[in-house]
Amino acid sequence: MYPQKLRLGLLLDSFNVPAWVYSVVQRIVNGCSGTLVLLVLNDEKSRTNKTVKGKSIYSLYNRIDEKIFTKAPNPFAAKNIADILPSLSVLKVIPIQDGDNLLLSEADLENIRGHRLDILMSFGFEGLRLETLHAAKYGTWFYYHGDDRIMKGGPPGFWEVVENWSETGTAVLSVGGDAFPDQVLFRSHFITYPLSPARHRSYYFWASTLFLPRQINLLNRLGEERYCQQTKKYNAAPLRTVKKYEAPSNFAAAKAIARIVLRLVKEFFQRIFFIDQWFLLFSLKNEMSDDFSRFNKIVPSKDKFWADPHAAQVNGVYYIFIEEFLRTKNKGHISVIEVDELGRWKPPVTVLEKSYHLSYPFIFKWNDRFYMVPESRENKTIDLYECIDFPHKWVFKKCLMRDVSAVDTTLIYHSNKWWLFTAIAENEAAAPNVELFLFYTDNLLDGEWRAHAQNPIVSDVKRARPAGSLFMEDGKLFRPSQDCSKAYGYGFDLNEVEVLSECEYREKRIISCRPDWDKKILATHTYANFGDLTVIDVFRKTPKIG
Repeated sequence: MYPQKLRLGLLLDSFNVPAWVYSVVQRIVNGCSGTLVLLVLNDEKSRTNKTVKGKSIYSLYNRIDEKIFTKAPNPFAAKNIADILPSLSVLKVIPIQDGDNLLLSEADLENIRGHRLDILMSFGFEGLRLETLHAAKYGTWFYYHGDDRIMKGGPPGFWEVVENWSETGTAVLSVGGDAFPDQVLFRSHFITYPLSPARHRSYYFWASTLFLPRQINLLNRLGEERYCQQTKKYNAAPLRTVKKYEAPSNFAAAKAIARIVLRLVKEFFQRIFFIDQWFLLFSLKNEMSDDFSRFNKIVPSKDKFWADPHAAQVNGVYYIFIEEFLRTKNKGHISVIEVDELGRWKPPVTVLEKSYHLSYPFIFKWNDRFYMVPESRENKTIDLYECIDFPHKWVFKKCLMRDVSAVDTTLIYHSNKWWLFTAIAENEAAAPNVELFLFYTDNLLDGEWRAHAQNPIVSDVKRARPAGSLFMEDGKLFRPSQDCSKAYGYGFDLNEVEVLSECEYREKRIISCRPDWDKKILATHTYANFGDLTVIDVFRKTPKIG
């Protein structure tokens, strides 16, 4: 049960808002932590339209880019927010011009303060000096779509793509609060889509819609003091000197667009002449290492790829369960490769196939039976299968979760509980590479899965998505995680789990593996270790001919 709800206010330019803003407010209205009591509406009738130098080329490119690359739903499509707002006071204000900035009159500020707001949320009023408002106990909260530690300005997502950054940041900030000083409340990072600023913006604007509602929930649940402790980690010194960006001039826009077009041309020819191929590397030397240069290769023919290895051993024989992706079917199924103690392997045999895509065959043994939880995101489920004839015959046992966009689900029995780690995209328009969720239960087959209090326990494209089974080494628990920043599945880390309980989770990186031992290897994203066997998957571009 939540304590008394927080009193919330909104700053808007209009009732017509971008769809991503509509989604944020809708989640807040439907939540149980805050009550909207005031809408501050910008009533300026004739706003000065500032002409940005060289806006024409950038604007034209942006329209074309959106037309070609933006997938539905469009986060910037206009929606009328009035239909989801509860009955609340509406205050119409006209900002006062003060040089390049806007201010609110003291009379308007006093009116706002009279509503005794805990949080004022800003989704408009461009140019308004939010730090001067001091209109709510916890300040004015707003999104900053960019990495606040290294960049200032925008346009959002444009320069990150032009300069081919490996990742793009988004933060929720607070300014002008009485209860605690100006600070970053939350920060996360997403992969930068290198071929289109419009698609990139669409992806990470949708993915960030939950950030502000979650912070309201967290403040309400933890209280002021504990919440301040939670946010300290986001307020370290900047990584480097903050660089200022702005909308490009015509000349700068032309240069920037040329860089993106060259990248598109390169991608076009790569798709014509090369195929993407994942294959396996393995060793029987029982080593936890980041050097895979001497591992043995298991390479498929060009009509398929093999990825997501998970391992088991029975009667001296190793079994590597994999996603086998057939290009003719454009979907994956689960297969198994037998490897003997001398490293001799047999071709894969299909063990589980559905009408939808399957991958990441997480397997484990419990009460002398083998179970599997393959990725079935396309089916919107997390399903458990039981093996009735190892390793070839698997039957459906139970659906663990429904209506969820989850990938790479990984379970472990630890401290007398079952723990389920999975990467989830709570917003359908986002990708599930950014946030890791944790659930727990006392009973695998009959228990109810409860959400961890810190969910998502990780929000960062560099370390959220699971990369294989958790395992014990020298009495310590380790979780493999993917780094999806530079590209999907670019590398993986082995993280020591320092704290795992119903209310707290903490881990630290111990070993990092990136594809730097072979210039032909471009990515590696799954790590499996069982007995003396260590196996990973790696990615390369392979010529279609030859």
